[in-house]
Amino acid sequence: MTNKIQAIIIDDELSARENLRYLLKYHCPDIVVISEVSNVDNAIIDIKKYTPDVVFLDIEMPQKNGFQLLEAFSKINFQIVFITAYDSYAIKAFEVAALDYLLKPIDVNRLKEVNQKLRTVALESNNRLQLLKENKKEITKIAIPYKSDYAILNIEDIICVEADRMYSILHLKNTKKYITAKKLSYYESLLTENNQFVRTHRSWLVNTNLNMSYSKKEKQVVVESFKVPVSKSYKERFEAIYIS
Repeated sequence: MTNKIQAIIIDDELSARENLRYLLKYHCPDIVVISEVSNVDNAIIDIKKYTPDVVFLDIEMPQKNGFQLLEAFSKINFQIVFITAYDSYAIKAFEVAALDYLLKPIDVNRLKEVNQKLRTVALESNNRLQLLKENKKEITKIAIPYKSDYAILNIEDIICVEADRMYSILHLKNTKKYITAKKLSYYESLLTENNQFVRTHRSWLVNTNLNMSYSKKEKQVVVESFKVPVSKSYKERFEAIYIS
């Protein structure tokens, strides 16, 4: 990537394209807009012609959507920043796929965060895009930063998540563990739907879909080989859900 980040904006709304171009010019001057298009077919032509570093891609557009655009490429050799109206499930899907996104109306501080990430992260992988598609119906996998790219993990293989100051440690069935620069509260927001994962302690999040035993006396849950504490502040909710 050159000193300047070359970008293409794809959005069917003229006002949205103009607004993003304005924000980039005055708040992210190292991002240069080299093309703006209003539909998928023209976007495919311009991406192949200009080979941008990043594509700002609106998801919902008439006739063809953003995902159909990506299917036109056998290899994604540009970074992708999705643009979307707010939808809680869609946002969670982006989070677990480790792909960046902007919500409309675009917040300047979020745009600056994206700009910084474009300078530091690897190119989007086809695997993570595939993961996003798979998670559109039901979130079953999650992308974890690993070395220069991301590891794709099955959520059912995660035994528990342990807090370690500003980091989290994900413990897996195969005895592997991944350390990520995310707080435990981040994974709690992603994984606690339908009570599959539950917070038992300020430092622990447990996969309750696995075989587990609970000791009131020891104040702990045993999942696989892990003895996870159940603290007083989480005990009542845990017992209300899982102890008959």
